[in-house]
Amino acid sequence: MYMSNQEDRFDFSDSENHGNQGERYRKSSEDKNDNGKADGINWGDKIFSMIQESAESMDFAELSHNIQKTIDVAREETMKQVDKAKTEAAKQIDRAKEEAARQVDKAKEEAAKQIDKARGYQSSQAYVNVGHGRKVIAGKLKKNPGLYSGPAEIAVGAAGLGAFGGAGIGLGTGAFLGAVAFPIGAAITSAAVMIPFTIVSAFLLGRGIFNSKRARRIRKYASIWTGKPYVMIEDLESRVGWDRKKILKDIHFLTDRELIIGAELDAGETCLMLTDESKQQYASAMVAKRQREQEEVKAREAEEALKAAPFEQREIHRIKKDGQEYLEQLAELKKEIVSDEMRRKIEQMETLTARIFVCASEHPESISQTDRLFKYYFPSVLKLLKVYEDVEKQPVQGENIRKTKKEIEDSLDTMNQALEKLFDEMFQNVAMDISSDIQVLEVMLKQDGLTEDGIHADQKEPMLKL
Repeated sequence: MYMSNQEDRFDFSDSENHGNQGERYRKSSEDKNDNGKADGINWGDKIFSMIQESAESMDFAELSHNIQKTIDVAREETMKQVDKAKTEAAKQIDRAKEEAARQVDKAKEEAAKQIDKARGYQSSQAYVNVGHGRKVIAGKLKKNPGLYSGPAEIAVGAAGLGAFGGAGIGLGTGAFLGAVAFPIGAAITSAAVMIPFTIVSAFLLGRGIFNSKRARRIRKYASIWTGKPYVMIEDLESRVGWDRKKILKDIHFLTDRELIIGAELDAGETCLMLTDESKQQYASAMVAKRQREQEEVKAREAEEALKAAPFEQREIHRIKKDGQEYLEQLAELKKEIVSDEMRRKIEQMETLTARIFVCASEHPESISQTDRLFKYYFPSVLKLLKVYEDVEKQPVQGENIRKTKKEIEDSLDTMNQALEKLFDEMFQNVAMDISSDIQVLEVMLKQDGLTEDGIHADQKEPMLKL
């Protein structure tokens, strides 16, 4: 097959063709090189083919040149591929940077939204009902005094000050220097007449400047609070950069004249409420605040009274407080446990514990029996229940987990048995006290001669007949 190809390329029957075979070979090699660039052939195979063809044709004149050219083309192609890879890598890096920047911008935007939401700013407009089915945007100004009148007063005042003040000064100076044509007395009188007009003009100029500055501040406030249900004075101060006293003075100017539709400043001057809903929320918050304050006062009074109370009373208060806290923790853990059987055991413990606390509070002499519960047993129970909750949530319930759960369940049974025994012992003491009281009562009845009617003639009969 190979020789056939060679014969197709070189015609050995013709001496002229044979003499020019080197030239034809060079053209063939160049064509191969050009095709190799386009087709991405194996450069090692190409060079090997060149050498083999030169050996067969015994023409080595251009072999070195063609090999070098092939190597150069291969190197050029390799560099192009490297450059292409670098360009693609740079593009990938740029795309990654752009994506990271978008994610950062998205996170910043979300954070800004959360901050605005926390501050009470809403994306939608808030409105105020003004009656007859009409609503206006919250915070809208009825008018802004000085917005237009201020510049007008400045213009009139400046013109008057220039005219009257200038004329008065000119007449007075001219009369003093003798530069006017009419008598000095008349010049002085004319200058004096200008003084009131000059004062009025100066007053108009000053008031115009003051009103214009205030109008600009009010316009800035309105751009911030318009459409909001309320605005915090602290936020206004931070956004406009003006003194808090000046801001409050401007707001009082507006609210006293009812220039802001439906606006009201809270009692502490910390918030400007712009809607009926915000006023209702504020009123509810104030009621809740007063209730909290009253509860705090009562708590402080109770604490002070407890400090001055006898030891026994303080112990009763302690056992009630500690018992309530423990029962609340039990209830929270019970909510998280799935096992019905375990929940039943916890409910049994709740019942027993509550009865023990009631008994201890009614009979302070039994309180000492509960101290060990709080110091050792109850913390251990809570810890075990927490472990049970955690292992119960595991997706795979293996042998070790089942064993752990079973051990905790058995421990809870043991604890409930101990609580039953403790409760029974506490009632045993109570029963002994009651028996003693009954005996004392019987002795007193006998001493007072109140047993003749047979109150206790028969022990099977009730002690008292009603």
